[in-house]
Amino acid sequence: MPGRIKRWFGDGYEAYLAAALVLAWAAGLAAILSHPLFVTNDSLSNYSHVWYVSREFWGGNGVPYHFPEIGHGQALAFPYAFIPWFSAALFRPLLGDWVVTLWLVGGFVGLVAAAWYAFPELRRPALAALFLANPFLVESVILSQLPFLWATAMLFAGIGCWRRGRISLAIVLVGLAQGSHAAVVLPLAGSIAAVAFVFGSDRKRLAVAYALSLVIALPGVLLVFLSPVVEDSSTVSLLKNFLGTVLLRATVVGWPFLLIWARGWLSDRRLALGVLAMTLALNVGLVPIRDSGYAWHAFGRTPDTSLVPFLESSAFAKGATYRILRVADGKVGMYQVIQHGGRLDSEFFPESFHRTSWPDSSAYRAFLSGRRVDFVLIYRAYDERYETNEHALLETLTRGACAVLVEHNRDFDVYRVKPGNDPCDAAIYHELQTADDDSA
Repeated sequence: MPGRIKRWFGDGYEAYLAAALVLAWAAGLAAILSHPLFVTNDSLSNYSHVWYVSREFWGGNGVPYHFPEIGHGQALAFPYAFIPWFSAALFRPLLGDWVVTLWLVGGFVGLVAAAWYAFPELRRPALAALFLANPFLVESVILSQLPFLWATAMLFAGIGCWRRGRISLAIVLVGLAQGSHAAVVLPLAGSIAAVAFVFGSDRKRLAVAYALSLVIALPGVLLVFLSPVVEDSSTVSLLKNFLGTVLLRATVVGWPFLLIWARGWLSDRRLALGVLAMTLALNVGLVPIRDSGYAWHAFGRTPDTSLVPFLESSAFAKGATYRILRVADGKVGMYQVIQHGGRLDSEFFPESFHRTSWPDSSAYRAFLSGRRVDFVLIYRAYDERYETNEHALLETLTRGACAVLVEHNRDFDVYRVKPGNDPCDAAIYHELQTADDDSA
């Protein structure tokens, strides 16, 4: 074994550190691959879109544009991630949900391979170890940010082609990278191009090439703005999420550039070891700060099936739109609802959930009507976690004959709500509205 390490990674302690990190990653990826459904923060969006696209495509309906089962009937099948989601959908009949797990691991492997192709400088053992130890690269995988991993792999491959003079292929790859995840990778790729324009020599060729890449990315950019998640979220929420996501993902895209810039200093073994120790420590220290404990527990998590008995009962209405208010299940319940024939009022993005309190029952009823909600399924754990007044308002609507409790158990309640244009018990409803106003 030591001989193989020396042959693959070189000599010295850096070689053993790099080999140890490669083995750690291999063990982690193998653990992920052991899960047909890898349940973590962002994974179920990937599984659901691939499931739907595969069903429609292999069902003879072609490549879908809309995804009516989610987002109160307005969602898109490809708000982003066309290449990874569609390619996974082609193989889903053979591999089932596991194809998405495989594509997640493949996205990471592709990103690393593309980075080492784009930046041969990273092949030095110390720099390779530092690259693999990046906590935000680790987070991208354990959060299941499959579209970002694939888009970044294409971006790095495009940079590698550019550095080798393969301009046409570089333009295509960078364009596809930006179109695959326009909200995050486009601003990052634009920043790289801007820096290269300022400090580079062949500015005209760079400007023309990047402009052409934007033309390729344009359809992906348009889909971002056409997605109902933009309409369903406040401007402040969208801006906050955009800035936070881009800044965090910039640490993945920008990390190779920083390592190459600092490689002279990092040739000092003590300094390199110190930086690596700090980077590895960050992987632990950021867990409470980033609240990523849920993601780390995904390695030992199995999908929660406690909702399935209800979905298979006569109380569940196929074709109806459900508002699912649940916590700690990784959105598995939402996925199970659409697989059993139901629809969702939101998309799988947290910005679309609208976790809030309403000023009164009338405003809440208008919200439900606007989202075409037929049923609200709310867990008691949701009340404890988010402390909104939604459950109380559902009780208010029930007493005012605007809703009916159709399922009650120790975990959750299910309410059937009347459409906004369906009159309730006017006298009771007016009294309850007045009570709402007085309590406010």
